[in-house]
Amino acid sequence: MDEQRKLKRIIYLGAAIGAVLSITISLLLDVLYADALQGTWRDAIVHDLDTFLSLSVGRDSFLVTTVFIIILSVLGLFGAFMGMIFSFFVYKFFSFLLRDDKA
Repeated sequence: MDEQRKLKRIIYLGAAIGAVLSITISLLLDVLYADALQGTWRDAIVHDLDTFLSLSVGRDSFLVTTVFIIILSVLGLFGAFMGMIFSFFVYKFFSFLLRDDKA
C-alpha cells in the first residue's frame, strides 16, 4: 500500500511539473518570438476569429482572452499528461535499479 501511495504522489508531482513547464515554455516562446513571427498568440487568435467566424474583435476583448485561456489549458493538460508518463517511467526505472532481490 505504501508503494502505491508513493507512486501516486510521484505521478501527481510529474503532472504538476509538466503542466507548469508546458504553460511557461509556451508563454516564454510567445514573448521571445513575437517580433520574429510578426505577432503574438493574441494576434493570431484575432486573425483566426476574423477569418473563420467573421468576428471583428479587438486584441484585448473577452472572447480573445477566453480562447487564449482555453488554448493554454489544452497545452497544460497535454504537458500534465506527458509529465505523468515521464514520472511513471522514471519511477519504474529507479525502482527496478534499486530493487533488492535476495533470493
